[in-house]
Amino acid sequence: MTDNSVLQARARFWKVAGVSIAALFVLSTAGTNLNARHEETFVANDLGTLGGDRVTCPQCVSEAFAVNDKGRVVGRSMIKDEPADVFHAFVWSADTGMVDLGTLQKGTQSTASLISHNGVVAGFGFLDENNDAAHAFVRTHATGVVELALPGGCHSGPSAINAKGDVVGFSDSATNPTHAFLWTREHGIVDLGTLFPASATATSTANAISDNGIVVGQSTNKDNLPHAFMWTHHEGMVDLGTLPGGLNSTANGVNNDGVIVGTSDTATIGESHAFVWTRRTGMVDIGKDGFTSFGEQINGRFVIGQLSPTGSITKHGFAWTRKSGLFEIARPDGGFSRASAVNDAGVVVGNFLIGDIVRAFMWSASSGGPVVPLESDDGSSQANAINGDFIVGSSCEAGDAVCRARLWKPSSHSRHQQGDDDDQD
Repeated sequence: MTDNSVLQARARFWKVAGVSIAALFVLSTAGTNLNARHEETFVANDLGTLGGDRVTCPQCVSEAFAVNDKGRVVGRSMIKDEPADVFHAFVWSADTGMVDLGTLQKGTQSTASLISHNGVVAGFGFLDENNDAAHAFVRTHATGVVELALPGGCHSGPSAINAKGDVVGFSDSATNPTHAFLWTREHGIVDLGTLFPASATATSTANAISDNGIVVGQSTNKDNLPHAFMWTHHEGMVDLGTLPGGLNSTANGVNNDGVIVGTSDTATIGESHAFVWTRRTGMVDIGKDGFTSFGEQINGRFVIGQLSPTGSITKHGFAWTRKSGLFEIARPDGGFSRASAVNDAGVVVGNFLIGDIVRAFMWSASSGGPVVPLESDDGSSQANAINGDFIVGSSCEAGDAVCRARLWKPSSHSRHQQGDDDDQD
C-alpha cells in the first residue's frame, strides 16, 4: 500500500484503538428539533464505569462514542483491579446501566464505537494481549458478539452503521490487502472489491453508508491513485473522480438523498478542498482558496468538516449548506476547534482547545448565534456524537486525568428513557 492509499477510515480507527482512552470523533446522527439556545436545559449524566464509581474504582476511565435516538450509548471502559491498558466495550441504557461486552479471543481491549436505531452495536477488539491484530465485531440481540473479517483477515475495523444496523468498514484477507466490506444480517460480510478489480494490490475502504444502502469510501484505481467511490447493489463501485487538477480524493459521508461529501486534491499543490457530489452536479468544490478543508459528514442538508489555512497547523471546524455556504466555527481567540457531529436540524457538537483543556460545545448551523459550552465538570470535556435529543462524550474533574462517559440530554428527559431492548424488528 502506498502512502497515498492510507485511508481516512483506518486513521480514525487506529486513533480510537490507542491504549489510552482518547477522543474518537464518531459521526453518528439522526433528526431532532434542538437549538443551541436550549443548551441551559441540558443535563450532563455520568454513566460511570465497568469498575464502579469514583469510590470503588477511582482510577477507572470511560468514554462514550455513539448514541442512538433511544438514548442507548456505546463506548469503552477500564475494569476494576485490572491494568490501565485493559478496557472493555460497553453498551449502556437507563434500564440496564453499563453492560460489559467483553473482548475478542485472548485480547484485553475492545471498543464499541457505533450503534444503530434498532440497537445493533459495532466496534472492534484486539485478538491478543500484544495488540498485534484487531477485528471488527457486531453485536445483535439474537447473535451476541460476532467477529467481522474477510476470510483469513488479520486486521479489520468498522467505519459506519446505518439505521437498520448495516455496517461498513475495511478488512484484509488471506488473498487481498485491505478491502471495503459491507455486513448485513441477511448476507453477512461481503467484500465490496476495488476500483481496479484486476489488481491484486488495489485497496479500498468504506467510510459511510446511508439508510438506503449507498456506501461511500476510497479505493485505489488503475493508476494506483486513491479516488472517492460510491457503491450500490445495482451499480457496484463507481469512481467519483477528483476536483480539477487533483490526483487523490476520498468520500467520507452520504445522506439518504445520495448527496456525498468528501475531500479532494486541487490544482494548487498541497491544498485539498472539501467537496459535495450529486448525480446532477458531479463533484463541486465547497472549500476556500488558501485553505485546506476536509468534508467529513453530511446529515440532511448540513455538512461539517475541518478547515485550516494552507500550511498552518491551526484547525477549525466548519459547517456548510448550499444556501449559506461555508461558516467557520472558531473561538474569538482563534484557538483550535473541531466539529464532531451534526444532526439533520443543523445542531453541531464539537470541541474547543483552550490552552491545554478541551471543552465540549454545541452550536446551531440553522440559526447561527454563539457557540455554547456544554455543562461539564471543571476539567476537560468532549462531545463525540449527537443523535436525537442525546449527546455523548466524556468529562473530567479539574486537574483529574480520570474522565468518565457522559450523556447530555434535555432536563425533560432526565426521568424518562425511550425504548429499552435492542435490535427488535
